[in-house]
Amino acid sequence: MTLDAQETSTRIQTAAESLFADSGYDGVSLRQITAAAGVNLAAVNYHYSDKQSLYLEILTSRMRELSHARLTHLADAERRAGEIAIPLVEIIDILAGPLLQPGEFLMPSFGPSSRRLLGRALTEPHGFVAPVLAKDFQPAVTRCGQAIRRHLLAVPPSDFIWRYSFLIGALHHTAATLHDMKSLTNGFCANDDAESALRNFRQFALAALRTNDLVRSFSNPTP
Repeated sequence: MTLDAQETSTRIQTAAESLFADSGYDGVSLRQITAAAGVNLAAVNYHYSDKQSLYLEILTSRMRELSHARLTHLADAERRAGEIAIPLVEIIDILAGPLLQPGEFLMPSFGPSSRRLLGRALTEPHGFVAPVLAKDFQPAVTRCGQAIRRHLLAVPPSDFIWRYSFLIGALHHTAATLHDMKSLTNGFCANDDAESALRNFRQFALAALRTNDLVRSFSNPTP
């Protein structure tokens, strides 16, 4: 069967996304991708100049898809909220939900491999990815942070940035490891249990952002 250009490109991207998600950028060769996609090396070279170009195209597409979902749901929440702040729990769901449960946020093509790919790319970053992060990923993360900030105006800016950075790091770690939670937790958690992950991330985030009294007690311990 002869594949047309679109079918060939789709097969290459599907195979490459899965391999990059499993083994990381450095752990995958073009030969592995061609074997998994069932195409020859010339087909990859025709559509993508090299492995880096292929990786960036997949990553850019997924980051744009994720950011679009976040910004769309955030804008809708802002319209409904009017002049008042969006409920904090809703913002956390907008931040984490599209990554952990993409099917619930109208992202049907964004699967477990997509989630793990982004998790790895964000926790094991390569220098050449920085421009993509700045353009296609960070703006939506910043907008969610600004919406959360409205609930923590009493927290000093630098402290808020630290808390939000810890929160984002935890989310990215979850995306990178959700597929292997059974092994990582000695069987206590199931692999790819996105529903439990989102529920527990929501509780973790609310506690982490709101524990002002606990933070003060550690900053000023009783003699």
